[in-house]
Amino acid sequence: MDKKVSLKLNGGRHVQGILQGPDVFMNLALEECVEMATSGQHNHTGRVGK
Repeated sequence: MDKKVSLKLNGGRHVQGILQGPDVFMNLALEECVEMATSGQHNHTGRVGK
């Protein structure tokens, strides 16, 4: 898929990354993931599954 996506998650969280597709449990796999905190801080988390 390799598309850049921006996701709003529960709890007011917001992440951006490159969508790699779903895993076997239908979780979204993102690479180069960055979590944007409400304080303006950016947390680089690398590869994640949400």
